[in-house]
Amino acid sequence: MAAILSSTPARSANASIDIVHFFSGADHPMELVIKAFNQKNLGVTAVSRQEGTTYEAITQKAMAGIAAGRPPAVLTTGWKLASFAKHTLGAQDLRQFGAEGQAVLDNYRESAIKMVTIDNSVLGIPWALSTPMLYVNMDHWKSGGLDAAALPTTVEDLYVKLGALQQKTGKAALCYEVNEWEPQAFIQNAGGDVLDASGKPVMDSANAIYGMQKFVEAKTKGLWKPIGISEMLTAFQAGALSTMVTSSARLSGIKAQSAFEIKLAKMPGLEGRPRRMNSGGNFLSILARNKEQQAAALQFLKFCGTAEAMKIWLGTGYLNTTKHDLPIPSGQEAAYAQLADGLTPETVWPGPRGLEALKVYVDWISRMVNGSASVPDGLKNSKDAVAKLLA
Repeated sequence: MAAILSSTPARSANASIDIVHFFSGADHPMELVIKAFNQKNLGVTAVSRQEGTTYEAITQKAMAGIAAGRPPAVLTTGWKLASFAKHTLGAQDLRQFGAEGQAVLDNYRESAIKMVTIDNSVLGIPWALSTPMLYVNMDHWKSGGLDAAALPTTVEDLYVKLGALQQKTGKAALCYEVNEWEPQAFIQNAGGDVLDASGKPVMDSANAIYGMQKFVEAKTKGLWKPIGISEMLTAFQAGALSTMVTSSARLSGIKAQSAFEIKLAKMPGLEGRPRRMNSGGNFLSILARNKEQQAAALQFLKFCGTAEAMKIWLGTGYLNTTKHDLPIPSGQEAAYAQLADGLTPETVWPGPRGLEALKVYVDWISRMVNGSASVPDGLKNSKDAVAKLLA
């Protein structure tokens, strides 16, 4: 193993490993990292495979490959599916590879490694860390006569200002993502949780109901017309949308496609309640069963932990999870400030049916947003359905 992972070429016959992800575009930093690795000529060729556009989609394809005896060597796995990756996908504990595995992990901050530690197994490298942020079209903001130096810090103030802005500019005011991630921020900022420390669903508590009602309130006030994430991004980039809440990691792509000033602000909290923001993102896990494929995959993960690779990767807008002292990318100051405030992990859906539980919960969120279920009923019904699956 030590010989295979040395800085010299790994073997006389080149090994090929699949890196499965959902990032598109030849100039995406993921592709650039893979290209930079291959240029090292270490005897391992990393092959980029984009298989879907969501964590759920690429996870399902990975399951099909595993069932057929062809698991991907490396999978881009969402934090929320970490338990599922261990118990169903067979993600490898990096520490089982001894000193070489530890050498990979030594590049990362302990707080980031904890986020990828499930049942005492370190399931990969904490590759991508993001957090929900408020994106503001500053051209709209200024034309509406709002103070550019004082962006809202509470949801209540945001809704008041957006109501006035929408009337003055005639532009759509706000868009949230309809998923489980952004509601988690509202629930936690209200003092609730989605799952408790033991993995039990508790998303129907009084605090959670309050937080979810604040999430849905933007729609009932006429500030938010729910659309898909790709449509939301297109609308914002076209200048038809004044604000949106989405991942800090989207900034570079959004700025490249927009002709106006964009500013990121911390996601607003709830009046009178302490902010407790969540993180998101993914880790790179080794699913390969073959020893040679595992060793080759470790070579790739080892490169990903270098300052060279992380500097390329930060072009996405994801936050730096390594110990390397790298400059904060322009425009990401608020995201790093939110990170410094402290972030909780994304909700991790446990057990072999965690993926199903996640989908059921998101379905109930959609019903609450579109008004076919009240918030108290939607959260109660989702809790009951999730509890059955997790049991």
